[in-house]
Amino acid sequence: MKIQYKGFIREKVRRNPIFIRPDASFFEAQDYIQVKGIRHLPVVDKDDRLVGIVTDRDIRKAAPSDATLLKAEELNYVLKNRKVSSFMTPKEKLISITSETPIEEAVQLMHDNKIGCLPVQKGDKLNGIFTETDALDFLADVYGFKKKGIRLTIALEDKPGTLLGVFEIFKKHNINVISLASPSFLVEGMRVAAIRIGTEKYEPIVKDLKKAGYEVLSIGKWSSTS
Repeated sequence: MKIQYKGFIREKVRRNPIFIRPDASFFEAQDYIQVKGIRHLPVVDKDDRLVGIVTDRDIRKAAPSDATLLKAEELNYVLKNRKVSSFMTPKEKLISITSETPIEEAVQLMHDNKIGCLPVQKGDKLNGIFTETDALDFLADVYGFKKKGIRLTIALEDKPGTLLGVFEIFKKHNINVISLASPSFLVEGMRVAAIRIGTEKYEPIVKDLKKAGYEVLSIGKWSSTS
């Protein structure tokens, strides 16, 4: 069986997101964002082309200040006739990706540019969105938070093949690895690996790791979130 998963955005993209038209009113956009809780609202024209995005910040900037001299009836008229196209963040100012963008590249773009959403485009049309919530969901998957197990944090020498001995011990105990993560930085000249394993009976494993010369820095125990 051929595995289709490739680690691209297409595996995590939120397809068919709620969107709004550029000629919709301020009140329509406000209802989606402040009442219905849609944090990132793509603006799409009649041909399904992405033309911008509306966020809570855009809504707040478009709303009159408390110091406005307009009467309630006048204010209501102004906002009713204020079109989304007049206060949205236009497409030209957005950072967008495609369904072939690697997930980690999308996360890096969000981190570096301090943004909470990336529109996913196919040509000039909206194909979906990737949000900070999707990024956190991906992180939870990578770390195996949704599976029951134990996390062993182990100090390793920074040289090729160091993990082999660890996996040999896991194999000896017939234990599967749920996830493995290792930061790029060194701690006192050592690599640190956080390894989640599919067992709660960790004592004999830790004993063998220490016997083999590995320093077990911490043991994390928690149930799955699913």
